[in-house]
Amino acid sequence: MGYNISKEGKKFADRIAKLGKDKALVPFYYNPPLQKPVMWLSVFCLIATVPAFIFLPWWAGVLCFVGFIGFYFIHDFFIQDDKALLRIYGPVGRARYIVEKGFRDKILQYFIETNTDGRPIPRIVRDYIYQKAKDVKAYTSFGTELDINDEENVTYARILHLNFPGTIAQPSYEVVVGAHHKHIQPFVIKNVINISAMSYGSLNYKAAECLSFGAKDVCYVNTGEGGFGPHGIAGNDVVFQIGTGKFGCGDHATLPDGKPTRVLNRQLLKELVTQNPNIKMIQLKISQGAKPGVGGMLPAEKVTPEIAAVRKVEPYKAVISPPQHAELIAATPKEAILKLIDFIKEIRNLTLLPVGIKFCIGRLEEVDMLVEAMKATGDGPDAIQLDGADGGTGAGPNLFVNYVGFGGAVESVAYLDKKLKEAGIRDRVVIGASGRLFTPVHAALAFAYGADVIDTARGAMLSLGCIQALKCHTGDCPTGITTSKPWRVHGIVLNEKATRVHNYFSGYHKDMMELTRVMGFSDPRDITPEAVRMLSYEKDFAKHFEEDPFGLFMPTPQKLIEN
Repeated sequence: MGYNISKEGKKFADRIAKLGKDKALVPFYYNPPLQKPVMWLSVFCLIATVPAFIFLPWWAGVLCFVGFIGFYFIHDFFIQDDKALLRIYGPVGRARYIVEKGFRDKILQYFIETNTDGRPIPRIVRDYIYQKAKDVKAYTSFGTELDINDEENVTYARILHLNFPGTIAQPSYEVVVGAHHKHIQPFVIKNVINISAMSYGSLNYKAAECLSFGAKDVCYVNTGEGGFGPHGIAGNDVVFQIGTGKFGCGDHATLPDGKPTRVLNRQLLKELVTQNPNIKMIQLKISQGAKPGVGGMLPAEKVTPEIAAVRKVEPYKAVISPPQHAELIAATPKEAILKLIDFIKEIRNLTLLPVGIKFCIGRLEEVDMLVEAMKATGDGPDAIQLDGADGGTGAGPNLFVNYVGFGGAVESVAYLDKKLKEAGIRDRVVIGASGRLFTPVHAALAFAYGADVIDTARGAMLSLGCIQALKCHTGDCPTGITTSKPWRVHGIVLNEKATRVHNYFSGYHKDMMELTRVMGFSDPRDITPEAVRMLSYEKDFAKHFEEDPFGLFMPTPQKLIEN
């Protein structure tokens, strides 16, 4: 048994099939038919309360006031569909919107933080995502609030436009994964920004369904390591991730030292790909930026029968991912890498799909060994997604989240790109970048240093309505995205949130194309380091970036990797 689409999802899928996706989406200004009548009934009852107490028996006034409260609660909890906090907390949730609209800027200005503060994602970046998700024009006035030498908020770079660009072809974008293999189905990627891995179980069913519907005809969705659940129900392109736990396509096993692990069930994987033709690529997860070198855990209470069916595990029993793929355990790193290349080849031949890997760089010599092995064998991954050490997670040990990993996505991509070019095999590999790449400005820097495609998970969560409460690991997500508690999940209205996901990812792509044009290029992958102005602090990135006494420089690819 696999994942069964929810009733709300089935209803929305039927609407899309009948009207087409564009007409089925929910405009930001749309209100449900009953919203205004119920609100006016509430207002009428409130106005009628006072004269009812004066001119009618006391119980008439009480009845009017109860009617006001009743209609007001019905409106917030069940009818309005664009504010998850109201559907979860009712009128109490309105305090957040009242403060945000009427007092937030004053409170921040006089007492707390500015728009450029906030961790891990500053408010000014979150605002861009929220505005795109709501299809609101991302305009501002008066001037920038940024210090242009602030490396965090300007992503270490200034974008250099052309005042006299000459003739530039209409910006376009398309990446093909696996085109050099004649016996497999290549994967065509048409959006610069796509949805990175978030497992079913880490996200609840409704949040994951929203991502699927929002991504349809826009971008792909990576399933994460939790199996093939709601991520592809809309028929959208899917990258199926196989983690160390082999969830959805694995069996329990025991290592020679007696430790439990999980191994690939080839028949399950083949059946999964055959039954779901919208799976366009397989991705082996080697490590994750927020918790490299350790496996994940899903608590027993979150392993519901529905999630257990997708993951092919026992319900209500804690699920633990091993730190390493059992198939890759070896005596030396070189041997493990050679096993990885053989494993990739086997999965590619089994599924007839491109196979990629995802990891966070730790030791640079491992990248060197991987590239050398790919050159020597003439094989290897068709795509490599590099996760920055500042990537996100639903739950991870704080030591690993804060201190483990080589660096950010951009410098990781720059190193891999250079090594692949030196080996003469860059054209065989599509490089993906993930980790704090929330806007086209972030993406432009990644493209300049070798990325072919961008992935984001937290950007997708923010477009769903995440408020960065940092409660993902507790099961108490206030907006209902990373919790399975029904009264919180109720706050997510599928068609409305799916529309926001659609708007953010299509709007991001459109803005990236416009930014590419003003930089003088027709494809984001053509952006060069000369088109950005890097900011650095003394000794920052000393392994890869030349120190500059003025703190500002325009690096070339040659300077970037020199030691």
